[in-house]
Amino acid sequence: MNEADEIRVLLVNDDPGSLFALSTILTDLDASIETASSGEDALMRLLRQDFAVIILDVKMVGLDGFETARLIRQRPRSRYTPIIFLTSHRATDLDRATGYELGAVDYLFMPVAPEVLKSKVQVFIDLAKKNRRRERKDVELEYLNQALKRELEHVTRLNEALRLEIAARQQAEDTAQRSEIERLIVQHAGDYVALLDAQAGWVYASPSYNTAFGIGIHPGEPYFDIVHGDDRERVRAAFSRMIEGGPHTRLQYRVQVQDHGVRHLESETSLIRNPGGMVEQVVMVSRDITERKEMEAYILHQSFHDALTGLPNRLLLEDRMKQATAHSGRQHETVAVLFIDLDRFKDINDTLGHAAGDRLLQEVAERLGRCVREEDTVARLSGDEFVVLLAGLHDVQDAAVVADKIVTTVAEPCQIAGRELRVSPSIGIAVFPNDGQNMDQLLRNADTAMYHAKQEGRGRFSFFTPAMNEAAARRLSVGGALQRAIQEGEFILHYQPKISAASGEICGFEALIRWPQAEGEWMPPAQFIPIAEETGRIDSIGKWALHEAASQVQRWRAEGVRGCPVAVNVSARQFRQDSVARSIEEALQETGIPPAMLEAELTESAVMSDPAKAIQALHQIRDLGVPISIDDFGTGYSSLAYLKRFPLDKLKIDAAFVRDIVTDPEDAAIVKAIITLAHSLNLTVIAEGVETEEQMGFLIEHECDELQGNFFSVPVPTEEAAELLRRGCFDVVNEARKGVKRDARVRNA
Repeated sequence: MNEADEIRVLLVNDDPGSLFALSTILTDLDASIETASSGEDALMRLLRQDFAVIILDVKMVGLDGFETARLIRQRPRSRYTPIIFLTSHRATDLDRATGYELGAVDYLFMPVAPEVLKSKVQVFIDLAKKNRRRERKDVELEYLNQALKRELEHVTRLNEALRLEIAARQQAEDTAQRSEIERLIVQHAGDYVALLDAQAGWVYASPSYNTAFGIGIHPGEPYFDIVHGDDRERVRAAFSRMIEGGPHTRLQYRVQVQDHGVRHLESETSLIRNPGGMVEQVVMVSRDITERKEMEAYILHQSFHDALTGLPNRLLLEDRMKQATAHSGRQHETVAVLFIDLDRFKDINDTLGHAAGDRLLQEVAERLGRCVREEDTVARLSGDEFVVLLAGLHDVQDAAVVADKIVTTVAEPCQIAGRELRVSPSIGIAVFPNDGQNMDQLLRNADTAMYHAKQEGRGRFSFFTPAMNEAAARRLSVGGALQRAIQEGEFILHYQPKISAASGEICGFEALIRWPQAEGEWMPPAQFIPIAEETGRIDSIGKWALHEAASQVQRWRAEGVRGCPVAVNVSARQFRQDSVARSIEEALQETGIPPAMLEAELTESAVMSDPAKAIQALHQIRDLGVPISIDDFGTGYSSLAYLKRFPLDKLKIDAAFVRDIVTDPEDAAIVKAIITLAHSLNLTVIAEGVETEEQMGFLIEHECDELQGNFFSVPVPTEEAAELLRRGCFDVVNEARKGVKRDARVRNA
């Protein structure tokens, strides 16, 4: 079979294993199976060949399947080429709808039965063969007509040649020369055909030239006048070399057309010589390759830029970083790398959807561009991670100025999907050459500094220091150990009692997680809980804590120990996941304890991060019959308007205010105000961090309802907690009297 007649099937997939498997399945079909490892590769192949059907992977690096299909449909030659989407990824209804909108004839999922795939592909191979046979018949008829026409023309030319030969031999030679020119022009009638003299002056121009360039073409004027100014001298030099006997080269250059646009031409030349061998005229046949050039430019741009934001990607960033560091070494200037991560961006994606998240990323990209100089580079690495490359700095503090500007600008509110959103950036800064000699080192250290900024409170920037690497290594080690601890059940709960200020009776416990280490040591919760939050492992830990606390209440009840509620801390991440109510419900159902015996304790900041959403989530918990308390009250920024709308039962005064209530009038005033506020909202008030008799006396005197702290008991294991319950009440009345008297003596002194 002629290569031009061969039926071809194109497989497009960036996974070599999948390409091999698909090729093997289809290899015995009566067609040539060709493969492309990316969307860009597929588009380049379509510039050269036609295919009976294209089997296209959806999820690919670079151009994905949808974008590749869209570009295929934009080309007239491939507008109606059948496309079958084949993917191993889970697809939504929206994905399938997008595929069919792009003209897909089918949407298949891996693994697919080989016979099913072969039968579907065979349909389009048969259709291509049928079309090819019909086209061949049309071509044969056209060829026959053209042959008859050429035969008639040939006879006519022979008659004319005989007549001219009778007139004069020279005339016959001239006629033969004109016939050769005419043959070349007719042969390329659909292209741009120019007949030039030896000095590149116009002799003849095909109608296509006149349409494109109009009055710009006059006999005798230079052909080079229509060539783009930046390419003119190169084309002129190549023409001169060819006239002087140099090689015939295929030239690609730009031309300026009549409507002031620019087109790309590719030209080939044929020389017409006189009897003496001198070049008299040149036939130049040119083709418009603008579409191909634009496609190549688009593919090149996509290879070095992020498709969503249009910013440089990692490849282009690496190239510019190499240039910046090389120039810095010569000029003794500073280069800074700013690694930027958007705080809690995942929450926006989960709440409003990926379309809103993408629009927010585009808005952030625009704002970052406004914060830097034209010679600086803003790149997007992936997800919500951006990098700013600052070159030619005279002082390291210039990087701090830019980082501060970025924090302020990005944090400004923006309207997305009809809602006002705020997102803050955390930024890490690494400086060349002190913090790294190459891109990988600089990015790694800037990333480490960014995590340090997050730990310091988010929405800020931090310069890299070597000590951060040690902290990062510890964080990585703890993160790995956390996964093992979850799988092997290494965590335990300790219980700290809450005491009734009126009776001294234990009215509840707070369950506090503990992680025992080798040789009897304990890892402080403040060290591993933030890492569990960052890595997402807090979800599993929190769910375990709820179930374990409920199970312990069940065991105490079975042992006949007086039951009392146990409060479990719910992390901010758990609360944002919308699954905390379901986890509480599962713990209650599995243990069978009354809902009032399990309390949910949330921090003020967790609830106030999205008050409207918090109201709904809190009602879901309250509907289960589970009491809710707000922990660390007074450390956040609660709105009283929201506070009275929250379905709360208890308010816990943060230990930071209790610590100095006896000696600091401001702390004392704050505590009294919180107690008054809570009682006005019918909430029970709990003071945590009670360490002394004086503190206890003050709190009882001002009608705090419950007390918690090491003055009564440190957090203890299960057995000791049960023993506290059996022991009975604490003598808070007498102890309080002594504390109040001692407090009065201190104040009078």
